[in-house]
Amino acid sequence: MNAQLSSRAYDPAIHHRRSIRLRGHDYAGRGVYFLTICVANNRPLFGTVVNGRMALNDAGRIAARCWREIPSHFPHATLDEWIIMPDHVHGIIRLDNGTAYRTPTTEAFGRPVVGSIPTIIRSFKSAATKHIRTGTACRAPIWQRNYYDIIVRDERALNNIRAYIRNNPANWDVLRYGEPRFYAGNRALLDLPLTAFLASRGGGDAADGPDRPTAWPTPPECVVSGFLSSMERAVFDACLADEIPAVHIVARGLPAAFPSRLQRAISDGRLLVVTPFDSPVDRFSALRAAWCNQYALHVADNVVIGCITPGGMLACLLADVPPDKPVSYLDKHEDATPNTEVQT
Repeated sequence: MNAQLSSRAYDPAIHHRRSIRLRGHDYAGRGVYFLTICVANNRPLFGTVVNGRMALNDAGRIAARCWREIPSHFPHATLDEWIIMPDHVHGIIRLDNGTAYRTPTTEAFGRPVVGSIPTIIRSFKSAATKHIRTGTACRAPIWQRNYYDIIVRDERALNNIRAYIRNNPANWDVLRYGEPRFYAGNRALLDLPLTAFLASRGGGDAADGPDRPTAWPTPPECVVSGFLSSMERAVFDACLADEIPAVHIVARGLPAAFPSRLQRAISDGRLLVVTPFDSPVDRFSALRAAWCNQYALHVADNVVIGCITPGGMLACLLADVPPDKPVSYLDKHEDATPNTEVQT
C-alpha cells in the first residue's frame, strides 16, 4: 500500500490560530451541521449521568436554555436533536439561509459572517458563559476554544447522528463505569501503549483501494479495535501474521472455543479478547458495535483511522475524542475527517 498516514494530532500552536474547517464551504448558507462543543479541560461542568440519563445541574440548565434560544436570535436556524452532556454539548443545527440571489461567503479569521455557524456558536458560548458566571459560583474557563463540525450530507447520515446523540448518556455510563467483564488471553497487553485502528464499513473493498496500512505514524506496540469492518479485519489478520500484539473488543459474548490461529495467538500471549457481554449474547448489533469502537477510542493512547464515512457513526465517535489524543488519517480519506473551527 502506497498511501501514507498524515498526523492530525492536536497542536495548540496551530489549532488555536487558524481554522481547518472545510475550505470554501459556505457556513452561512443552507445546510445541516452536527456540532460538538467541549468544556475547558473536559470538566464535568453541566451535571452527571445517572442510570443512562443526563441529570443537569444549574450550569447545565443554563447551557440548555441558551441552546434552545438559538432560533430566537437566528431565525434561519432550526434545532434538531441535541443534548447537554457533563463536559460537552452535541447538537444538530439546520440553516435555511440560501437563496438564488445570495452570494456565498466564507468566514476568515477575525471577520465573522452574520448568521454563519461560527457566529451562532460564538453567540451561544458567549451567552452561556455570561449567564453561568452570574447564575453560579463557577469562575473557571467555561469552553474550549475549538469546536467540531460535521456537514450532514443525507438523511441516512442525519438519522445516524440523531441516534448517536440520543444514545450518548447510555454510552457515557458504560464507558466510565462498566469495564469489559469477560476476557481470554493476556491481560498485560492493556498495559502497553495502545493504538486504536478504526475504519468505516466499506473500507478495503476493491473499488476503495488498499485494504490496510503498510506505514503507521509510529509502529504500534499493540493494536486495539473491534475489528468489525473489512479494513479492520485485514489489519487484524496482519497483526496475527506479523505477531503484533492485539486487543480484540468483541460485540458479543466470548465463544466456547476459538479458531486455531486465534488460540495460538492467545497461548503465545499476543492476543487479548475482551467483551462486556455475557455468552448468551451471540448476535451482532449496531449499538454493540458502536460501543466497541467507542471503548477502543477510550482506552487507546493514539488513534489511526483507515477510512471514514462522512456523517457515519465513526465520524460521530471521533467528535468525542479528547483534543490532546493524537489521531491520524489515511491521506486518501482526509476530506472526510471532522472539521474544526477554533476562534469562538
